[in-house]
Amino acid sequence: MPGLRCIPGGLTFPVLAAAVVMGCAGCGGWPGRLLPDESTGAVNTDRYALLVRFAHISDAHLTDEESPGRLTAAAAVSIDAWRPQEAYSTQLLDGAVRTVNKMHVARHSIDFVIHTGDAMDNAQLNELNWFVTVLDGGRIDPRSGPDDRDPASLPDPLLDPHHPFDAQGLYQHGIHGDESTIDWYSLLGNHDRFAVGVFPIVTDLLGRRTSPLPFASRIPLTFPVVLDPTGQLAWAPITPANPGPPPDISLPVLIEPNPNRRFITDREFVDAHLTSDSQPAGHGFDPFHPDRTWYSVSPVPGLRLIGLNSSTPLIEQPTLVYSEGAISLPQVLFLREELEEAQRLGECVIVATHHPSDSLKPIYGTALTPHSFPQMLNAYPCVKLHIAGHWHSNAAINHGGYVEIVTGSTLDPPQQGRIIEVWREVDPRGWPGTNDEPDEDSVELRYWMFSHLDEIDPPDEAHPDLFDDPLMPMRRIAAELAADR
Repeated sequence: MPGLRCIPGGLTFPVLAAAVVMGCAGCGGWPGRLLPDESTGAVNTDRYALLVRFAHISDAHLTDEESPGRLTAAAAVSIDAWRPQEAYSTQLLDGAVRTVNKMHVARHSIDFVIHTGDAMDNAQLNELNWFVTVLDGGRIDPRSGPDDRDPASLPDPLLDPHHPFDAQGLYQHGIHGDESTIDWYSLLGNHDRFAVGVFPIVTDLLGRRTSPLPFASRIPLTFPVVLDPTGQLAWAPITPANPGPPPDISLPVLIEPNPNRRFITDREFVDAHLTSDSQPAGHGFDPFHPDRTWYSVSPVPGLRLIGLNSSTPLIEQPTLVYSEGAISLPQVLFLREELEEAQRLGECVIVATHHPSDSLKPIYGTALTPHSFPQMLNAYPCVKLHIAGHWHSNAAINHGGYVEIVTGSTLDPPQQGRIIEVWREVDPRGWPGTNDEPDEDSVELRYWMFSHLDEIDPPDEAHPDLFDDPLMPMRRIAAELAADR
Protein backbone atom coordinates (compact mmCIF):
# COMPACT_ATOMS: atom_id res chain seq x y z
CA MET A 1 0.00 0.00 0.00
CA PRO A 2 1.26 3.58 -0.50
CA GLY A 3 3.58 4.57 2.30
CA LEU A 4 3.24 1.34 4.29
CA ARG A 5 3.94 -2.29 3.50
CA CYS A 6 4.11 -5.40 5.60
CA ILE A 7 6.82 -7.73 4.40
CA PRO A 8 5.48 -11.19 3.50
CA GLY A 9 6.94 -14.26 5.14
CA GLY A 10 5.94 -16.65 7.92
CA LEU A 11 2.31 -16.40 6.82
CA THR A 12 -0.09 -18.23 9.05
CA PHE A 13 -3.03 -17.84 6.66
CA PRO A 14 -1.80 -16.36 3.36
CA VAL A 15 -5.14 -16.69 1.62
CA LEU A 16 -6.71 -14.25 4.07
CA ALA A 17 -3.72 -11.94 3.74
CA ALA A 18 -4.78 -11.16 0.18
CA ALA A 19 -8.50 -11.00 0.79
CA VAL A 20 -10.48 -7.87 1.48
CA VAL A 21 -12.75 -8.45 4.44
CA MET A 22 -15.15 -6.48 6.57
CA GLY A 23 -13.41 -7.16 9.85
CA CYS A 24 -12.20 -10.45 11.29
CA ALA A 25 -13.72 -13.40 13.08
CA GLY A 26 -15.29 -12.25 16.30
CA CYS A 27 -15.11 -8.55 15.36
CA GLY A 28 -17.98 -6.19 14.64
CA GLY A 29 -16.74 -5.33 11.18
CA TRP A 30 -14.95 -2.34 9.68
CA PRO A 31 -13.33 -1.98 6.25
CA GLY A 32 -9.86 -3.42 6.25
CA ARG A 33 -7.61 -6.08 4.80
CA LEU A 34 -6.74 -8.92 7.12
CA LEU A 35 -3.01 -9.59 7.25
CA PRO A 36 -0.97 -12.55 8.52
CA ASP A 37 -0.26 -12.85 12.23
CA GLU A 38 3.44 -12.73 11.35
CA SER A 39 5.35 -10.84 8.66
CA THR A 40 9.05 -11.69 8.63
CA GLY A 41 10.46 -11.23 5.14
CA ALA A 42 13.78 -9.55 4.48
CA VAL A 43 14.07 -5.77 4.30
CA ASN A 44 16.00 -3.89 1.62
CA THR A 45 18.53 -2.35 3.97
CA ASP A 46 19.89 -0.15 1.16
CA ARG A 47 16.54 1.56 1.08
CA TYR A 48 15.22 1.23 4.64
CA ALA A 49 16.75 1.77 8.07
CA LEU A 50 15.40 0.31 11.32
CA LEU A 51 13.60 3.00 13.29
CA VAL A 52 12.45 0.93 16.27
CA ARG A 53 12.10 -2.63 17.49
CA PHE A 54 9.77 -3.19 20.43
CA ALA A 55 7.84 -5.90 22.23
CA HIS A 56 4.06 -5.71 22.44
CA ILE A 57 2.38 -7.66 25.26
CA SER A 58 -1.13 -7.33 26.59
CA ASP A 59 -3.77 -8.66 28.96
CA ALA A 60 -1.51 -10.14 31.62
CA HIS A 61 -4.53 -10.37 33.98
CA LEU A 62 -2.45 -10.79 37.11
CA THR A 63 -4.98 -12.55 39.26
CA ASP A 64 -5.49 -12.66 43.00
CA GLU A 65 -7.42 -15.90 42.65
CA GLU A 66 -8.19 -15.99 46.39
CA SER A 67 -9.94 -12.61 46.47
CA PRO A 68 -13.59 -12.49 47.61
CA GLY A 69 -14.07 -9.63 45.14
CA ARG A 70 -14.21 -12.03 42.21
CA LEU A 71 -17.19 -13.76 40.63
CA THR A 72 -15.93 -17.33 40.74
CA ALA A 73 -19.52 -18.39 41.52
CA ALA A 74 -20.28 -17.57 37.87
CA ALA A 75 -17.67 -19.98 36.50
CA ALA A 76 -20.35 -22.28 35.12
CA VAL A 77 -21.61 -19.55 32.77
CA SER A 78 -18.49 -17.39 32.19
CA ILE A 79 -15.17 -18.76 30.97
CA ASP A 80 -13.37 -15.73 32.44
CA ALA A 81 -14.75 -16.15 35.99
CA TRP A 82 -12.21 -18.88 36.69
CA ARG A 83 -9.23 -20.16 34.72
CA PRO A 84 -7.23 -23.30 35.66
CA GLN A 85 -3.97 -21.43 34.93
CA GLU A 86 -4.84 -18.22 36.80
CA ALA A 87 -2.67 -19.00 39.83
CA TYR A 88 0.35 -18.82 37.48
CA SER A 89 -0.41 -15.33 36.11
CA THR A 90 2.56 -13.58 37.71
CA GLN A 91 4.99 -16.30 36.67
CA LEU A 92 3.65 -16.21 33.11
CA LEU A 93 4.26 -12.46 32.80
CA ASP A 94 7.72 -12.95 34.31
CA GLY A 95 8.34 -15.59 31.66
CA ALA A 96 7.42 -13.16 28.88
CA VAL A 97 9.82 -10.62 30.41
CA ARG A 98 12.58 -13.23 30.55
CA THR A 99 12.10 -14.08 26.87
CA VAL A 100 12.34 -10.40 25.92
CA ASN A 101 15.53 -10.06 27.95
CA LYS A 102 17.09 -13.10 26.30
CA MET A 103 16.22 -11.84 22.82
CA HIS A 104 17.65 -8.43 23.74
CA VAL A 105 21.02 -10.01 24.55
CA ALA A 106 21.23 -12.99 22.20
CA ARG A 107 19.38 -11.95 19.05
CA HIS A 108 18.51 -8.29 18.58
CA SER A 109 18.15 -5.29 20.86
CA ILE A 110 14.68 -4.28 22.07
CA ASP A 111 14.06 -0.55 22.42
CA PHE A 112 11.01 -0.79 24.67
CA VAL A 113 8.09 -2.94 25.83
CA ILE A 114 4.49 -1.78 25.91
CA HIS A 115 1.66 -3.53 27.74
CA THR A 116 -1.68 -2.45 26.29
CA GLY A 117 -3.97 -2.85 29.28
CA ASP A 118 -5.59 -5.37 31.61
CA ALA A 119 -2.49 -5.67 33.74
CA MET A 120 -4.83 -6.71 36.54
CA ASP A 121 -7.74 -9.09 36.50
CA ASN A 122 -9.83 -7.34 39.13
CA ALA A 123 -8.53 -3.76 39.54
CA GLN A 124 -6.94 -4.60 42.91
CA LEU A 125 -3.99 -2.89 44.59
CA ASN A 126 -2.05 -6.11 45.17
CA GLU A 127 -2.48 -7.09 41.51
CA LEU A 128 -1.18 -3.66 40.43
CA ASN A 129 1.83 -3.99 42.75
CA TRP A 130 2.59 -7.42 41.29
CA PHE A 131 2.49 -6.02 37.77
CA VAL A 132 4.92 -3.18 38.45
CA THR A 133 7.24 -5.49 40.42
CA VAL A 134 7.34 -8.09 37.63
CA LEU A 135 8.42 -5.41 35.14
CA ASP A 136 10.77 -3.61 37.54
CA GLY A 137 12.18 -6.78 39.07
CA GLY A 138 11.80 -7.87 42.68
CA ARG A 139 10.29 -10.34 45.10
CA ILE A 140 6.74 -11.52 44.36
CA ASP A 141 4.50 -13.24 46.88
CA PRO A 142 1.56 -14.35 44.72
CA ARG A 143 -0.51 -15.59 47.65
CA SER A 144 -2.92 -13.11 49.27
CA GLY A 145 -4.48 -15.41 51.88
CA PRO A 146 -3.43 -18.20 54.21
CA ASP A 147 -1.94 -21.40 52.84
CA ASP A 148 -4.51 -24.03 53.73
CA ARG A 149 -2.56 -26.94 52.27
CA ASP A 150 -1.07 -29.77 54.31
CA PRO A 151 2.56 -28.71 54.94
CA ALA A 152 3.64 -32.31 54.42
CA SER A 153 2.23 -32.39 50.89
CA LEU A 154 3.52 -29.09 49.49
CA PRO A 155 5.02 -29.37 45.99
CA ASP A 156 8.55 -28.43 45.01
CA PRO A 157 8.80 -24.60 45.37
CA LEU A 158 9.84 -24.38 41.71
CA LEU A 159 6.54 -26.03 40.74
CA ASP A 160 4.35 -24.24 43.30
CA PRO A 161 2.49 -21.20 41.90
CA HIS A 162 1.79 -20.00 45.45
CA HIS A 163 5.45 -19.88 46.46
CA PRO A 164 7.28 -16.49 46.45
CA PHE A 165 9.75 -15.98 43.61
CA ASP A 166 12.14 -13.35 42.29
CA ALA A 167 10.91 -11.63 39.14
CA GLN A 168 13.79 -10.87 36.81
CA GLY A 169 12.47 -7.48 35.64
CA LEU A 170 13.08 -6.00 32.21
CA TYR A 171 16.74 -5.63 31.29
CA GLN A 172 18.46 -2.72 33.05
CA HIS A 173 21.94 -1.56 32.17
CA GLY A 174 24.29 -2.09 35.08
CA ILE A 175 21.96 -4.55 36.80
CA HIS A 176 21.62 -7.30 34.23
CA GLY A 177 24.68 -6.44 32.13
CA ASP A 178 26.17 -3.88 29.78
CA GLU A 179 23.42 -3.82 27.15
CA SER A 180 21.05 -0.86 26.93
CA THR A 181 18.06 -0.64 29.29
CA ILE A 182 14.68 -1.77 27.97
CA ASP A 183 12.11 0.92 28.73
CA TRP A 184 8.49 -0.02 29.37
CA TYR A 185 5.08 1.63 29.04
CA SER A 186 1.54 0.54 29.84
CA LEU A 187 -2.09 1.55 29.44
CA LEU A 188 -5.35 1.23 31.34
CA GLY A 189 -7.65 -1.62 30.36
CA ASN A 190 -11.20 -2.36 31.42
CA HIS A 191 -9.97 -4.90 34.01
CA ASP A 192 -7.75 -2.16 35.48
CA ARG A 193 -10.80 0.06 36.11
CA PHE A 194 -13.84 -2.17 36.64
CA ALA A 195 -14.60 -5.02 39.02
CA VAL A 196 -14.05 -8.28 37.11
CA GLY A 197 -13.51 -6.04 34.10
CA VAL A 198 -17.13 -4.97 33.68
CA PHE A 199 -18.85 -3.52 36.79
CA PRO A 200 -18.26 0.10 37.94
CA ILE A 201 -16.64 0.60 41.34
CA VAL A 202 -18.12 3.14 43.77
CA THR A 203 -16.66 4.84 46.84
CA ASP A 204 -18.87 5.29 49.89
CA LEU A 205 -18.70 8.08 52.46
CA LEU A 206 -16.16 6.12 54.50
CA GLY A 207 -13.85 5.69 51.52
CA ARG A 208 -14.64 1.99 51.07
CA ARG A 209 -14.61 0.94 47.41
CA THR A 210 -17.01 -1.78 46.32
CA SER A 211 -18.91 -2.80 43.20
CA PRO A 212 -22.67 -3.39 43.47
CA LEU A 213 -24.08 -6.15 41.29
CA PRO A 214 -27.43 -6.18 39.46
CA PHE A 215 -30.54 -6.93 41.48
CA ALA A 216 -29.02 -5.80 44.76
CA SER A 217 -32.29 -6.35 46.65
CA ARG A 218 -32.01 -10.13 46.36
CA ILE A 219 -30.77 -12.31 49.22
CA PRO A 220 -27.03 -13.11 48.80
CA LEU A 221 -27.46 -16.79 49.51
CA THR A 222 -25.51 -18.48 46.67
CA PHE A 223 -24.39 -15.33 44.84
CA PRO A 224 -23.10 -11.97 46.19
CA VAL A 225 -24.95 -8.68 45.79
CA VAL A 226 -21.79 -6.62 45.98
CA LEU A 227 -18.14 -7.30 45.14
CA ASP A 228 -15.87 -6.38 48.03
CA PRO A 229 -12.27 -7.62 47.71
CA THR A 230 -11.45 -6.52 51.28
CA GLY A 231 -14.44 -8.33 52.78
CA GLN A 232 -14.57 -11.47 54.88
CA LEU A 233 -17.30 -13.32 52.96
CA ALA A 234 -16.55 -15.29 49.82
CA TRP A 235 -18.79 -17.27 47.48
CA ALA A 236 -17.17 -20.29 45.77
CA PRO A 237 -13.78 -19.38 47.26
CA ILE A 238 -10.52 -20.42 45.63
CA THR A 239 -7.59 -21.31 47.90
CA PRO A 240 -4.24 -23.10 47.46
CA ALA A 241 -5.85 -26.30 48.75
CA ASN A 242 -8.93 -25.81 46.56
CA PRO A 243 -7.67 -24.28 43.30
CA GLY A 244 -10.87 -25.05 41.41
CA PRO A 245 -12.95 -25.43 39.46
CA PRO A 246 -15.30 -23.74 41.92
CA PRO A 247 -18.57 -25.45 42.82
CA ASP A 248 -21.69 -24.55 40.85
CA ILE A 249 -23.55 -23.72 44.07
CA SER A 250 -21.81 -22.32 47.14
CA LEU A 251 -22.98 -20.69 50.34
CA PRO A 252 -20.88 -17.78 51.63
CA VAL A 253 -17.97 -18.68 53.87
CA LEU A 254 -15.77 -16.64 56.18
CA ILE A 255 -12.26 -15.88 54.97
CA GLU A 256 -9.33 -13.84 56.27
CA PRO A 257 -9.64 -10.22 55.01
CA ASN A 258 -6.70 -8.55 53.30
CA PRO A 259 -6.72 -4.73 52.92
CA ASN A 260 -4.12 -4.93 50.14
CA ARG A 261 -6.81 -6.38 47.90
CA ARG A 262 -8.77 -3.12 47.74
CA PHE A 263 -10.00 -1.70 44.44
CA ILE A 264 -7.71 1.00 43.06
CA THR A 265 -8.48 4.35 41.45
CA ASP A 266 -7.19 5.65 38.11
CA ARG A 267 -4.90 8.00 40.02
CA GLU A 268 -3.36 5.07 41.90
CA PHE A 269 -2.70 3.30 38.61
CA VAL A 270 -0.82 6.35 37.35
CA ASP A 271 0.98 6.86 40.68
CA ALA A 272 2.25 3.27 40.62
CA HIS A 273 3.96 4.04 37.31
CA LEU A 274 5.28 7.41 38.51
CA THR A 275 6.93 5.77 41.55
CA SER A 276 8.34 2.78 39.66
CA ASP A 277 12.11 2.27 40.01
CA SER A 278 12.79 1.43 36.36
CA GLN A 279 12.99 3.42 33.13
CA PRO A 280 11.69 5.65 31.76
CA ALA A 281 10.49 7.82 34.62
CA GLY A 282 6.70 7.63 34.79
CA HIS A 283 6.53 5.07 31.98
CA GLY A 284 4.75 7.61 29.79
CA PHE A 285 2.55 9.20 32.44
CA ASP A 286 3.17 12.83 33.30
CA PRO A 287 3.91 13.76 36.95
CA PHE A 288 2.63 17.29 36.21
CA HIS A 289 -0.71 15.84 35.05
CA PRO A 290 -1.20 12.81 37.34
CA ASP A 291 -4.95 12.76 36.66
CA ARG A 292 -4.37 12.30 32.92
CA THR A 293 -4.48 8.63 31.94
CA TRP A 294 -3.07 9.12 28.44
CA TYR A 295 0.27 10.33 27.15
CA SER A 296 2.60 11.04 24.24
CA VAL A 297 6.31 10.15 24.38
CA SER A 298 9.27 9.68 22.05
CA PRO A 299 10.94 6.34 22.91
CA VAL A 300 13.49 6.78 20.09
CA PRO A 301 14.32 9.79 17.90
CA GLY A 302 11.87 10.16 15.03
CA LEU A 303 9.12 8.13 16.70
CA ARG A 304 6.09 9.34 18.65
CA LEU A 305 4.16 6.85 20.80
CA ILE A 306 0.68 8.04 21.76
CA GLY A 307 -1.01 5.98 24.48
CA LEU A 308 -4.75 6.52 24.95
CA ASN A 309 -7.21 5.42 27.64
CA SER A 310 -10.01 3.55 25.87
CA SER A 311 -11.51 2.18 29.10
CA THR A 312 -13.42 5.17 30.52
CA PRO A 313 -17.03 5.54 29.27
CA LEU A 314 -18.64 8.97 29.28
CA ILE A 315 -21.10 7.89 31.99
CA GLU A 316 -20.66 4.95 34.37
CA GLN A 317 -23.83 3.59 35.92
CA PRO A 318 -23.30 1.12 38.80
CA THR A 319 -24.50 -2.45 38.07
CA LEU A 320 -24.35 -1.96 34.29
CA VAL A 321 -21.75 -3.79 32.21
CA TYR A 322 -18.78 -1.96 30.65
CA SER A 323 -16.35 -4.23 28.86
CA GLU A 324 -15.85 -2.43 25.56
CA GLY A 325 -14.09 0.80 24.61
CA ALA A 326 -14.62 4.55 24.62
CA ILE A 327 -12.23 7.42 23.88
CA SER A 328 -13.11 10.76 25.47
CA LEU A 329 -13.35 14.08 23.65
CA PRO A 330 -10.37 15.59 25.56
CA GLN A 331 -8.29 12.68 24.30
CA VAL A 332 -9.43 13.29 20.72
CA LEU A 333 -8.29 16.90 20.98
CA PHE A 334 -5.01 15.73 22.54
CA LEU A 335 -4.55 13.13 19.80
CA ARG A 336 -5.19 15.66 17.04
CA GLU A 337 -2.66 18.10 18.50
CA GLU A 338 -0.04 15.36 18.82
CA LEU A 339 -0.62 14.15 15.26
CA GLU A 340 -0.39 17.68 13.89
CA GLU A 341 2.91 18.18 15.71
CA ALA A 342 4.28 14.81 14.62
CA GLN A 343 3.32 15.52 11.02
CA ARG A 344 5.07 18.88 11.18
CA LEU A 345 8.25 17.36 12.65
CA GLY A 346 8.33 14.44 10.24
CA GLU A 347 7.95 11.79 12.96
CA CYS A 348 6.46 8.33 12.59
CA VAL A 349 3.54 7.69 14.96
CA ILE A 350 2.38 4.59 16.81
CA VAL A 351 -1.01 4.90 18.53
CA ALA A 352 -1.71 2.46 21.38
CA THR A 353 -5.04 1.62 23.03
CA HIS A 354 -6.35 -1.29 25.05
CA HIS A 355 -9.39 -1.79 22.84
CA PRO A 356 -9.11 -2.43 19.11
CA SER A 357 -10.86 0.17 16.97
CA ASP A 358 -13.77 -2.20 16.34
CA SER A 359 -14.45 -2.38 20.09
CA LEU A 360 -15.23 1.33 20.48
CA LYS A 361 -18.91 1.58 21.40
CA PRO A 362 -20.97 4.72 20.65
CA ILE A 363 -23.40 3.68 23.39
CA TYR A 364 -20.55 4.25 25.88
CA GLY A 365 -20.20 7.86 24.72
CA THR A 366 -16.99 7.41 22.74
CA ALA A 367 -15.93 10.45 20.74
CA LEU A 368 -14.37 8.17 18.11
CA THR A 369 -16.26 5.23 16.61
CA PRO A 370 -15.01 2.10 14.82
CA HIS A 371 -15.32 4.10 11.59
CA SER A 372 -14.20 7.58 12.62
CA PHE A 373 -11.12 6.35 14.50
CA PRO A 374 -9.49 4.81 11.39
CA GLN A 375 -10.60 7.83 9.38
CA MET A 376 -8.85 10.16 11.80
CA LEU A 377 -5.64 8.13 11.82
CA ASN A 378 -5.66 7.84 8.03
CA ALA A 379 -5.93 11.63 7.77
CA TYR A 380 -2.36 11.84 9.06
CA PRO A 381 0.24 10.06 6.89
CA CYS A 382 2.63 10.04 9.85
CA VAL A 383 0.51 7.34 11.56
CA LYS A 384 1.93 3.95 10.64
CA LEU A 385 0.71 1.62 13.37
CA HIS A 386 -2.09 1.15 15.89
CA ILE A 387 -1.55 -1.53 18.55
CA ALA A 388 -4.18 -2.93 20.92
CA GLY A 389 -5.14 -5.94 23.04
CA HIS A 390 -8.45 -6.89 24.70
CA TRP A 391 -9.46 -9.69 22.30
CA HIS A 392 -7.07 -12.29 23.78
CA SER A 393 -6.33 -13.31 20.20
CA ASN A 394 -3.94 -12.21 17.49
CA ALA A 395 -4.86 -10.19 14.42
CA ALA A 396 -3.38 -7.67 11.99
CA ILE A 397 -5.51 -5.42 9.81
CA ASN A 398 -4.46 -3.10 6.98
CA HIS A 399 -6.50 0.11 7.22
CA GLY A 400 -4.94 1.77 4.19
CA GLY A 401 -2.48 4.25 5.60
CA TYR A 402 -1.59 2.22 8.69
CA VAL A 403 -1.78 -1.27 10.15
CA GLU A 404 -3.68 -2.22 13.30
CA ILE A 405 -2.03 -5.04 15.26
CA VAL A 406 -3.95 -6.79 18.04
CA THR A 407 -1.90 -9.02 20.34
CA GLY A 408 -3.33 -11.69 22.64
CA SER A 409 -2.90 -12.41 26.33
CA THR A 410 0.07 -13.67 28.33
CA LEU A 411 -2.41 -15.58 30.52
CA ASP A 412 -4.80 -17.13 28.01
CA PRO A 413 -3.61 -19.39 25.20
CA PRO A 414 -1.52 -19.18 23.15
CA GLN A 415 0.19 -17.00 25.83
CA GLN A 416 2.19 -14.93 23.35
CA GLY A 417 3.54 -11.46 22.72
CA ARG A 418 4.84 -9.82 19.53
CA ILE A 419 8.08 -8.27 18.41
CA ILE A 420 7.39 -5.41 16.00
CA GLU A 421 9.90 -3.60 13.82
CA VAL A 422 9.30 -0.32 12.00
CA TRP A 423 11.66 0.32 9.08
CA ARG A 424 11.72 3.81 7.61
CA GLU A 425 12.81 4.72 4.09
CA VAL A 426 16.23 6.36 4.06
CA ASP A 427 15.59 8.43 0.91
CA PRO A 428 11.93 9.28 0.19
CA ARG A 429 12.52 10.62 -3.36
CA GLY A 430 11.72 7.39 -5.18
CA TRP A 431 14.10 4.78 -6.52
CA PRO A 432 15.39 4.29 -10.08
CA GLY A 433 14.31 1.10 -11.77
CA THR A 434 11.15 0.73 -9.66
CA ASN A 435 7.54 1.68 -10.17
CA ASP A 436 7.44 3.42 -6.83
CA GLU A 437 6.44 7.04 -6.87
CA PRO A 438 8.15 9.41 -4.46
CA ASP A 439 6.70 8.92 -1.03
CA GLU A 440 6.94 11.41 1.79
CA ASP A 441 7.40 8.73 4.42
CA SER A 442 7.49 5.09 3.31
CA VAL A 443 7.58 2.51 6.07
CA GLU A 444 7.83 -1.26 6.19
CA LEU A 445 6.75 -3.43 9.12
CA ARG A 446 8.08 -6.76 10.35
CA TYR A 447 6.45 -8.57 13.25
CA TRP A 448 6.42 -12.03 14.78
CA MET A 449 5.20 -13.85 17.86
CA PHE A 450 7.16 -14.97 20.92
CA SER A 451 6.30 -17.07 23.96
CA HIS A 452 7.36 -17.40 27.59
CA LEU A 453 8.46 -20.93 26.63
CA ASP A 454 10.87 -19.90 23.85
CA GLU A 455 14.27 -21.57 24.18
CA ILE A 456 17.09 -19.09 23.50
CA ASP A 457 20.75 -19.94 23.97
CA PRO A 458 23.08 -17.37 25.56
CA PRO A 459 25.54 -15.73 23.15
CA ASP A 460 28.46 -16.38 25.52
CA GLU A 461 29.18 -17.21 29.15
CA ALA A 462 28.69 -13.66 30.35
CA HIS A 463 24.98 -13.90 31.22
CA PRO A 464 24.45 -17.05 33.33
CA ASP A 465 21.80 -15.52 35.61
CA LEU A 466 19.88 -13.92 32.74
CA PHE A 467 19.47 -17.22 30.90
CA ASP A 468 18.85 -19.35 33.98
CA ASP A 469 15.07 -19.85 34.01
CA PRO A 470 14.15 -22.01 37.02
CA LEU A 471 10.39 -21.44 36.62
CA MET A 472 10.20 -22.75 33.04
CA PRO A 473 8.85 -26.18 34.19
CA MET A 474 6.16 -24.44 36.22
CA ARG A 475 5.11 -22.32 33.25
CA ARG A 476 4.92 -25.41 31.05
CA ILE A 477 2.33 -26.75 33.48
CA ALA A 478 0.41 -23.48 33.21
CA ALA A 479 0.49 -23.64 29.41
CA GLU A 480 -0.82 -27.21 29.47
CA LEU A 481 -3.62 -26.27 31.87
CA ALA A 482 -4.67 -23.39 29.63
CA ALA A 483 -4.53 -25.48 26.44
CA ASP A 484 -6.49 -28.39 27.93
CA ARG A 485 -9.41 -26.28 29.11
